[in-house]
Amino acid sequence: MSHEPLLQEMIRALRAEFGARAMYRQLPRVCGDAALRDLLAQFAADEEEQVRELRAVIARLGGDPPRRSLRRWVLATVLAWGCAVIGVRPALRLCEEAEGTAARWYARFERALAALGEPAAAEALARLGVVKRRHERVLRTWVAHSGRR
Repeated sequence: MSHEPLLQEMIRALRAEFGARAMYRQLPRVCGDAALRDLLAQFAADEEEQVRELRAVIARLGGDPPRRSLRRWVLATVLAWGCAVIGVRPALRLCEEAEGTAARWYARFERALAALGEPAAAEALARLGVVKRRHERVLRTWVAHSGRR
């Protein structure tokens, strides 16, 4: 059975991970809050692992995962530097929403892979989803907190 449609969706998710990785690398440079800078640095490290894991799953399933996305890097960089003018809160809100979307994708991928008889891949996607849900919750807290300042 071909995994091609699912692989194409997973590659789309990988490109989103490239964007998240770029955002979390760039945002600390324009963020004034030391605790938030530390958190974003941890998220950047998490994203390195997310990218590695998702690329490995795609490759194990026979796909050809891209190594990077110039477009995602450029967009993330422009948005992050725009935070110097508009503040970090809008970017954090965008990241929060993106993390929630990715968590839902990973849950769907996990179910599909389990149904296709790929339990190891399903388990890997479940782990990726856990990280995304954690990021979403933490970012939601920061967005709510930053609105009270």
